[in-house]
Amino acid sequence: MKNVLLAYFALMCALAVQAQPTKIKPNVPVGADPAALDIEFQPVDAVVLPNGDIQMGVAPKGIVRNIGSLPYLTGGAGLNIVLYQLKNGKYEVVNTKQVISLNAGATVEIQYATTFIKGKQKPPKFRLEVRSVDKNVPNPDVNMKNNTREEAF
Repeated sequence: MKNVLLAYFALMCALAVQAQPTKIKPNVPVGADPAALDIEFQPVDAVVLPNGDIQMGVAPKGIVRNIGSLPYLTGGAGLNIVLYQLKNGKYEVVNTKQVISLNAGATVEIQYATTFIKGKQKPPKFRLEVRSVDKNVPNPDVNMKNNTREEAF
């Protein structure tokens, strides 16, 4: 009987240990984290030119979101979002946008439109950059590694 009681007590202890809540660590960074999430290409028209060439439209839309748990606060300096296009081997600025703060979960979009001649020119390549800072502001960026993204059409 003593062995049965000990076995029952051991079983109840094991069940109690398993029933204890475990702390699940969220994948949302603690702090502000403005991130260059994606460059989407919006549908645009193609035009057949008089010489038979096809001029393709390209309309990239850069998407930046604060994927952190706190708002990104710049202290009035502004968060710069920059869209670049690769031209002649180097990236050139084609559009910029500035926001003073970016709440947790908030999204900012930046757009641009251009064309290229299919078969004669390379499809364009773009880079999206979030120019945030990781110090000397009220609520800095906790992850600077996700602040750029490159995409080709």
